[in-house]
Amino acid sequence: MSEAALLGLASGSACLASCGPVLAPWLVAERPAWRRTSVQLGIFLGGRLAGYLLFAVAAGLLGGVLPLEARPRALLFGASHLGLAVILAVYGLRPRRCRPEPLVTIEPRRRVWTPVLLGLFTGLNLCPPFVAAAVRAAETGSVAGAVLFFLAFFCGTAVWFLPFAALGALRAAESVATVARFTLLVLAVYYAYLGILTLLGRLLHV
Repeated sequence: MSEAALLGLASGSACLASCGPVLAPWLVAERPAWRRTSVQLGIFLGGRLAGYLLFAVAAGLLGGVLPLEARPRALLFGASHLGLAVILAVYGLRPRRCRPEPLVTIEPRRRVWTPVLLGLFTGLNLCPPFVAAAVRAAETGSVAGAVLFFLAFFCGTAVWFLPFAALGALRAAESVATVARFTLLVLAVYYAYLGILTLLGRLLHV
């Protein structure tokens, strides 16, 4: 557990490099009240944790035959990037609200799923620290051991995301929110390109 937490803490910069460019503009474009930014961040991290735990179950069940070799890894990488591209495009193109949200509101179900899916797809990004955690989790030899390993790994990485809660302070700047929306659309194109390129490259080399 301590090894997993330290691995997550040490790989925080890599996590920020892969998730920060998605999380930061989304939080700014969402323009929630500053307290609700923490809630949105928590939901995002919950989706990320769900991705980790799903992978942990696979790691525990498959053990040494965990599909981290070139073909299955490329397929998972490509599919997660395409899913992320769809979510970013749908969110970036939807009609903009005329004013920021009130502090207390009832969340429509579709808006709860946006941060969940963003967290899930970014969490399945097979960066080197994630692959290292998957290999070590598989070596535990049990589903419970793999889940506990990934849970500790998640706690270590989650610390690096706490400063993002401060982005709620930008909610009054409409121009910043507009730029953030445009950034989301650019990211959608980028992740779609990455996903399609990865899947085509893998499928053409069957």
